[in-house]
Amino acid sequence: MGTLADGGAFEPGHFLFFRRGTIHALPEILEAPVVFLALDIPRRDPKDILFVNPSDGTPESFIQPVT
Repeated sequence: MGTLADGGAFEPGHFLFFRRGTIHALPEILEAPVVFLALDIPRRDPKDILFVNPSDGTPESFIQPVT
């Protein structure tokens, strides 16, 4: 992604890959449900997550363990 100009529609079965350090967001969900699977291997320190707009959240509110 990187910029809004790089955005586009994706459909079931598509695979999205974000390179390290890429600012990414999906501002518009066109159909529900949407499932995202994020893999951080090796596990990153939550303090490594930076929000462009700090009011959007904190690393502690963003990363949730699987229960």
